[in-house]
Amino acid sequence: MLAGAAALTISVSGWPALASASTSPPSLASVTIKVATYPLEGDDVLLKAAGLYDTPYNVQYEYLASGALQSEAVNAGTADIGRASGISNALLAASGDKNWLSVASLRIGTDEQDTVVMKSSGITSVAQLKGKQVGYVPDTTPQYFLDKQLQAAGLNWNSIHAVPFTQPTSGLAALIAGDISAFATFGNVATAESKGATILASGGPYLSGVFGGLQATYNEYKGDLNNSAKDAAIADFISRVDTALAWARSHPTQYASILAKNLNEPPSIALADFEAGEESSNSWVGPNSAAAVTSEQGYASAFESIGVIHGALNITGTFTNQLSSAIAADEAKYQTEFPSYFVVPAYAKSGEPKNS
Repeated sequence: MLAGAAALTISVSGWPALASASTSPPSLASVTIKVATYPLEGDDVLLKAAGLYDTPYNVQYEYLASGALQSEAVNAGTADIGRASGISNALLAASGDKNWLSVASLRIGTDEQDTVVMKSSGITSVAQLKGKQVGYVPDTTPQYFLDKQLQAAGLNWNSIHAVPFTQPTSGLAALIAGDISAFATFGNVATAESKGATILASGGPYLSGVFGGLQATYNEYKGDLNNSAKDAAIADFISRVDTALAWARSHPTQYASILAKNLNEPPSIALADFEAGEESSNSWVGPNSAAAVTSEQGYASAFESIGVIHGALNITGTFTNQLSSAIAADEAKYQTEFPSYFVVPAYAKSGEPKNS
């Protein structure tokens, strides 16, 4: 069992309860959870699209553009939960900021995780980036896969002039303006291509490993973990997100049209991007697993090897199974209620999980 696990029993209604406590579900009407999520394409958009937005508790959304910023908000206590990449978690834990724990594991596709250059740049190989200004989004997946791409080309971090951008949109604007020669980014590669950029090197091969896709988590502020009503709401919220991810996969055209409108991009690009992600790995969130811990430890070890993390970091202590039983029970409830959502369509069969 992972560090921080708690003995839980599940009531007949699916709500978690401490083994020594009453099995009555906690009242959630007065509960408010603060969720850090992405603007325009975050959990609120996903839940609305799937018809799962209305909850028996209150939800306040805080919009932050990266998992790193979301995890920092949770660590600061300004959000109760938020998404974070395994890389963001490793870097935050190494900094000594540990006011959070990962309560659920998230797997998403590895598309839209690439280093891009303008077609007009004449750059056709990573080796040509030596001595050039290269943008990246710090404390996220691009920092990890850019370093791996440089190593594969016989270079290292010191071979380039690395330029950090906290917002993917800012880095793309700098690339288009000619202020940087390349940009390691996530989430806006299709947009970049529509503006004259091309993929120089994919980050996907470096990100998909033992977890079968890009490993991420939902983190919870530690101060919330002893609040049974808030934990029940968070477990239900995470289970709703998993159900909504399944709905989106089984309704790709409908979901892509919503994203296209929000992101101001052609529906065909939004659809191709979404389906590519599900082809690479079916999106899923659920109880923590050994594979998730192993994957995240691999990220930490990679950053140790290049000096970003100093000293050995055991990532296991940042995971907890305290909500795992409740999440599993709630997800089973939603799978029973919406079985058609969880039928994997033909286009996404290649992304079905090969392990748990």
